[in-house]
Amino acid sequence: GTLPVYSSRIAVSAVDNIIMVHQIDAKVVILYDVFMDSYAPISAPLPLLVRGLASNSKQAAQPADQQSSAYGGTLYGEGWNFLIPDLICDAENGLLWKLHLDLEAIAASTSDAPSILEFLQRRKSDLSMVKTLSLAIVRTTILERRPITLVAKAMDIILDSYSRSMKTVGGAAGVRRTSEQNQQSSFQPVEDSRVVSQEPPGTMIGPVINTDSASGVESRQSQSNSGVEHGIANLAAHVDRSSLNTSSDSDGITNTSRAVSQATSSSQISDATGKRPQVVGEDSQPLASGTSMQHGTHVASVAISPIEMVQSVFVLVEDEMMGDPAYLIAVIMEFLRSLSKAGLKAPPDLYVMMTALLACSNRYAEIALFVSNKILEPSRELAMQLIELGRQHSLTRKLGVDMLRERCLHHDYVAALLQDGYYLEALRYARKYKVITVQPSLFLEEAVAKNSTPNLAAVLSFFAELTPSFKTTLDYSRYRHILLEMV
Repeated sequence: GTLPVYSSRIAVSAVDNIIMVHQIDAKVVILYDVFMDSYAPISAPLPLLVRGLASNSKQAAQPADQQSSAYGGTLYGEGWNFLIPDLICDAENGLLWKLHLDLEAIAASTSDAPSILEFLQRRKSDLSMVKTLSLAIVRTTILERRPITLVAKAMDIILDSYSRSMKTVGGAAGVRRTSEQNQQSSFQPVEDSRVVSQEPPGTMIGPVINTDSASGVESRQSQSNSGVEHGIANLAAHVDRSSLNTSSDSDGITNTSRAVSQATSSSQISDATGKRPQVVGEDSQPLASGTSMQHGTHVASVAISPIEMVQSVFVLVEDEMMGDPAYLIAVIMEFLRSLSKAGLKAPPDLYVMMTALLACSNRYAEIALFVSNKILEPSRELAMQLIELGRQHSLTRKLGVDMLRERCLHHDYVAALLQDGYYLEALRYARKYKVITVQPSLFLEEAVAKNSTPNLAAVLSFFAELTPSFKTTLDYSRYRHILLEMV
């Protein structure tokens, strides 16, 4: 494909399958996702900022714009050498930078929720941030009451990603082992600087250069510029000899990064005596692509399960949406449609929530319709919710009791019959299915309340036959004494 150029001087980097086109004259970066069907940029052009340059923790905590000022060099200066795939060698200041993406900044730069969700679900770096941002975007889309069609598309993207990850989870272990073996083959401790982003007030945000010492990532400073140039020359020679084949997948980018990191560690920036300088800091990290470090865990970490969607989206927005339950019900219906389309099961808690929302709107007829048509899948949780709602609507309670019987939840069904006063029917059911988990005192109390001598005698006889040890209990002695008094 062809990508447009808006500057007379450009440089190209690759991070996590993102092509970063540096428009050097304009001092901005345009990002392209190699997995997108179009060649449109992911977002508006974003600036390159410096963060975490200072060596001490107090200065490292400064805002990105102040750290940019603390950086003595010039962004996109003449001394910058862009090294494939994701390194920048700042020869004038003796620094080696490593580019990283700030996913939060990129997500904040666009209002197109489905496209940014697709972008996030394809990422293999900063996995916890991917999941956090994806869930936050879905929540915001619902709370802002965006069109249902847009919310439905967002749901499809999340669940399709999870469905695909579940289908490939069997091969994830092999990928992980290969990734770990490759990482162990050639890495030596080398300090690096990563590019992330920080949003300065009133400006667009994007990738920034970072040397965050708190995470063990620092910038490398040379003894002299001549040592820097010597290191660059050795690195370039190694890169020329390495197999840096163009690839559109993450493994190609990872291998390229690995070759660069190996070259950097073996031909490290040296002083005038030719001795190799000591690595500063005990927490130094291998100079490796962020993609390779996370490749093996991508399947398990990025995918958002239906349970996570319920707990981290629907549960959190429910209280705020109670003023407009109809909208949230429509959203849940679209979520159920997406689940069915992806071949996934909905968590029972989601059906419980939906019935509660329908009841708040007095839409009991729809509850009955959804239950009969299996739109609300039967479960113990749903049955108990229907019984609870039945305090205001008797037919809804019957739906819950019938669901307990259909699900063969014998104990709960017998308990429900007793609550409704049908203790003889409950007794017959307990005899038929040998339900011995219900306390006999519940039946005996009902018989006494009815003041029926035959019924009390029948209940005592039933439990004596069903559980021979019942005759030795205090309940048997007590109610037998009551029976004799009644006679």
